[in-house]
Amino acid sequence: MKKSFIVVGVGRFGRGVIEGLYEKGHDIFAVDVDEEALDPVREMIVSGAILDVGEDDEELIKIVGEKNFDEAVVAIGQEFEGALIATHILKEAGIPVSVKASSERRGNVLSKMGADRVVFPERDIGRRLAHIISNDTVIDLLELPQGFVVEQIEVGIRFTGRTFVEMDIPKRFGVYILLVYRGNETIQPVAATVLKAGDEIVVFGERVKLAEFEKENFKEKKGR
Repeated sequence: MKKSFIVVGVGRFGRGVIEGLYEKGHDIFAVDVDEEALDPVREMIVSGAILDVGEDDEELIKIVGEKNFDEAVVAIGQEFEGALIATHILKEAGIPVSVKASSERRGNVLSKMGADRVVFPERDIGRRLAHIISNDTVIDLLELPQGFVVEQIEVGIRFTGRTFVEMDIPKRFGVYILLVYRGNETIQPVAATVLKAGDEIVVFGERVKLAEFEKENFKEKKGR
């Protein structure tokens, strides 16, 4: 369903949000203190405003009152006061707000201000990269709330040549294989699906349980 978003702050993170929303076909209104920041996204947004939220909160209140935004993203970088003011104004208008935070302390404050979702882009990307480069079997990783993770990993020797019903992975490990990538083919696994060497699997579960699954996945078979 097409939605209307307001993105406050068009730095690297805000620009990435706008690009993603534009690709999904949503309408976007962008706000930034720097007119040049809007130049790379002008063809992606329906409109925009040059505005220092920290200095002119009344103008943001006016914009929010005139438009019918479904959701908001506050992507202001170092200007924490502006992020607080924007979050407060948007929440007062009843708009769900996702906010970028540069630290846990600031994130806690934004949460107390009513932010529906607080993200830590630099920290989260750093953790994601560390997990990938420290484990040769992990191809990609997506962290979810409450300790859940979606991982794309290679099929190890332990599970090669076995069917899903044989492995009984949900019961044994508490994780779920969502997809199997085999070359250019994408397979939605069923009980009789056989994993093959070279397959890549998308696995969902709690981080701790996924670690146990990864260990078993690459354990040597008996007799080898």
